[in-house]
Amino acid sequence: MTISKNRGKQNSNTFVLKQKIKETPGVITLKFLPVKGAIFSFRPGQFILVSFLDDRANGKIRAYSISSIPQEKFLAITVKKIGIFSSALHNLKIGEKIKIGPPQGNFFLKDPMKNLVFLAGGIGIAPFFSIIKNLYHQKSAAKVALFYSNRTKKETVFFKELNKIAKKWPSFKVINLLTRERLKNKGIQEHCRLNGKILKKYLRNLKNKNYFICGPIEFVNDLWKELKKNGVKEKLIKTEVFY
Repeated sequence: MTISKNRGKQNSNTFVLKQKIKETPGVITLKFLPVKGAIFSFRPGQFILVSFLDDRANGKIRAYSISSIPQEKFLAITVKKIGIFSSALHNLKIGEKIKIGPPQGNFFLKDPMKNLVFLAGGIGIAPFFSIIKNLYHQKSAAKVALFYSNRTKKETVFFKELNKIAKKWPSFKVINLLTRERLKNKGIQEHCRLNGKILKKYLRNLKNKNYFICGPIEFVNDLWKELKKNGVKEKLIKTEVFY
């Protein structure tokens, strides 16, 4: 997700980088702690506005979904290197500080939501990773199906972590799709684009479920139209676009 704003309008706190984790080529997770006080409260699925203390990104602000959960002792974002701002984040050194604004957005679960379908494209997995981990941590009784589309397995962020959760949590099912690679792997279910036919294959009936879609704008728009075409009510679909 990318948002450009005037940095002076952001009500931010200073955070220090404590850990960098390489997830896939071009994607890292950054773990931060506040310089003072405790981490602010947030709901899994929300995003934060990030800015630098200097002018390395021309004073811009960018929005990134939180990929950690409230129970963890750090605040994490998972960043794909696709521009000047994200490259600057990739180049941050341990101990460097940035500004992080309070959590925003309504891409989170509301009670009662018991039959959930998550549709993720590429780095759009970030908010879902937080939501899924939180549900698993809470031993939720909700039924959750994640359809996760990537070009190749090498680009599939959190592949091991999500499949590990699926093995331990019977209510959670992950369907990984690859669009530009065919290979035999127990963790890969489909080798095509995510569409209505694939959704019906695994869900059978698409109605009476809560859908969350996150990824590139074309991915989000196409799946929103597909759901509407198949009779899913608009009020049951939530979207978040990553630019």
